[in-house]
Amino acid sequence: MPQPVYPAPLSQETQSTFVPQSVALSGPEEIKDFDGTRPIPVGYTPVQRPRRHLIVGGAVTFGVSYGLSAFVAAIGEDSSRGSGNNEVAALWIPVAGPFLQLAQTESATGKFFLVGLGGAQVAGALMLYYGMTTTQRVLVRNDLVGSLMITPMAGNGASGMALSGRF
Repeated sequence: MPQPVYPAPLSQETQSTFVPQSVALSGPEEIKDFDGTRPIPVGYTPVQRPRRHLIVGGAVTFGVSYGLSAFVAAIGEDSSRGSGNNEVAALWIPVAGPFLQLAQTESATGKFFLVGLGGAQVAGALMLYYGMTTTQRVLVRNDLVGSLMITPMAGNGASGMALSGRF
């Protein structure tokens, strides 16, 4: 059964759900901080979204701190070419490497650096993991929620299906 088509506000030509003009033109596009115990406002639909801010923040924090750790390990590798004994080789290991290296150093500056580096890697990895494995519930205006339609096509000796939509 085809869905009814209603006139849409502003830039859209049609929409598949009815949204009163006052709601469509006056409310925010998304409501992120709403009380889950209260009813959903008229004109909004709950949608699960990935936690992009945590994914980006975690990837940058982990990537920069591990990149610095790997850079120090590479310098140690280059400086040990003659002896073959890289004293900072543990820094090649993500997340655990700075803590393993911490047990092998006597320098107070080195210990301070390694604790900060290890803490940043742990924090970045946790943010990245949490952001990738959880979603957040947001309310999106009905006139902005995507739709997907499959339409048969036929004409001039050709036939098929068309998939169109808005995401």
